[in-house]
Amino acid sequence: MFFLKKGFSLGRAYDTRKENGYILPAVLAVMLILSVATSVFSASAEGPGSMHAPVLASLAGGLVFGAVSQKARTCFAGGVRDVILMKNFDLLSVIAGLFVVMTIYNVVSGHFILSFAGQPVAHTEGIWNFLGMYVVGFGAVLAGGCPLRQLILAGQGSGDSGIHVLGMLAGAAVCHNFGLASSGSGTTPAGRIMCLASILFLFALGFLCRRKNDK
Repeated sequence: MFFLKKGFSLGRAYDTRKENGYILPAVLAVMLILSVATSVFSASAEGPGSMHAPVLASLAGGLVFGAVSQKARTCFAGGVRDVILMKNFDLLSVIAGLFVVMTIYNVVSGHFILSFAGQPVAHTEGIWNFLGMYVVGFGAVLAGGCPLRQLILAGQGSGDSGIHVLGMLAGAAVCHNFGLASSGSGTTPAGRIMCLASILFLFALGFLCRRKNDK
């Protein structure tokens, strides 16, 4: 919020050709085909990562949730940002509603656990849980939307959000292939270093990317 008030900006958006909006969906469609028809991507053989819905059910659920999120302008980071900057609770009310519904569902289904312990693929290192999500929230506010919002905007044809989504995919690949990702057993030394480095990078970005008349 401090950086936004001080004039942080990644530059104005420009209209591009309509065809550019189809690039990311085409890339993701190819990746989906490769993941289903070939073994080019690694897949978990056991644990929570191996448990997922059938592909067609996942696609249907994703399309429905995506459509609803697009209409409701769902954005986790944007909801908090609007409350702090403009005292506007519209976006946050959507998140609050989603939280209440999912809490009720988990309580009724017997999956509610009020603790860091016992959660799927989660560790109990509270400070690193906090700092890891701090990086996500910090980056999301500077980027103008949380990861979910970036996915929705990319589906609408935003080139900026398309690059953001590809960056998330690349980042996930780097984390899992170079020992940066955490697991249920805890964080890794390299992961903790990268988390702190990411926070420093975001602060530098916030200071450097300000409109000239606001410096």
